Amino acid sequence: MEESYKQYVVPGGLTYAGKATSPKAYSGLNRVKIAWLRGSDPSVVKAKVYWNNFADSLSVDIPPSGDTISVTIENLLEKKYTFTIRTYDGKGNSSIPVEVVGGSYGEKYQAQLLTRPVNSNVLNANGTLTIGWGGADESNGAYASEVKYTDVSGKEQHKIFSVKSLVSEIPDMKPNTNYQFRTIFRPDTLSIDNFYTSYTDGSGLFSFNKKSWKIISYSTQHSDGDNAVINFIDGNEATRWHTCAGCSSYPHFATIDMGVERTITQFGVWRTTFETGGDDRGPDKFDFLTSADNVTWVNQGSFNFNRLINGEQRYSLPNKPKARYFKFVGTQGPQSYMVMGEISTYGL
Repeated sequence: MEESYKQYVVPGGLTYAGKATSPKAYSGLNRVKIAWLRGSDPSVVKAKVYWNNFADSLSVDIPPSGDTISVTIENLLEKKYTFTIRTYDGKGNSSIPVEVVGGSYGEKYQAQLLTRPVNSNVLNANGTLTIGWGGADESNGAYASEVKYTDVSGKEQHKIFSVKSLVSEIPDMKPNTNYQFRTIFRPDTLSIDNFYTSYTDGSGLFSFNKKSWKIISYSTQHSDGDNAVINFIDGNEATRWHTCAGCSSYPHFATIDMGVERTITQFGVWRTTFETGGDDRGPDKFDFLTSADNVTWVNQGSFNFNRLINGEQRYSLPNKPKARYFKFVGTQGPQSYMVMGEISTYGL
């Protein structure tokens, strides 16, 4: 009766080493880390990890202590792998095979990563930079933004901000300097490596926060409230500064104290949208003047303004003046009075 299977019977039975327990594969940059729990078999002294259908393998010595065994397989092509783990005791008996699936990431993954954009840079009077972030490619593994800058002591700093944050603050950036930023990715939750986009320069055209700004002089205003000159710097193009109708004429001006000296590289002007569709009673031409002390003024130029369109109209200042004060002077327009919406300055 035993004749049909007798040749397959091993006297005393087969001895198996304790198998790898709860293995996991951790992805990385052209590498994968394999880790598993030691298990309860003290006779296990070695393990072997196979991949590519057993064409490639790596031996691992099992130390006499420790709860976790791990090995990192380097120089892998970018693809998914099935890894097979066998453990061995001192007599050469092997365990039953245990499989775990993991992947290696490389140039293909790196090439599709997108830097999270910066929507705004606002610098307040105390020198704190507030960065407003755009959307991050979280579906591809984006989890943080890194900002590199020089602090007030001259040291290079790196700060990491979660992609869940819509705004980030840098309170100690050195004045008149720029910053760089990049996005950090993890392709999956078990990745042992981060992936980075290339650094991108901050715009260098920081929008100056207007909360500390003051109107220190002006030509006229039609009345307080809806027509007040303070509306010219309230951050809302839907409000208006309306000079006195019937009792004023060009030039019309407003002088603004930013509270701190800045390097101004650009400024922007809006017509008001207080009226439905926009108000065309702005100037056709204006001057922009700057001063460090509100005594000596430099005219940075005469500029054309399109009073027939909504939205910000930006103007560059090639001289990049350092100034605490600036003056907007409407010089020519269709009426004797003038109506404006908003003004902003940008720079370092």
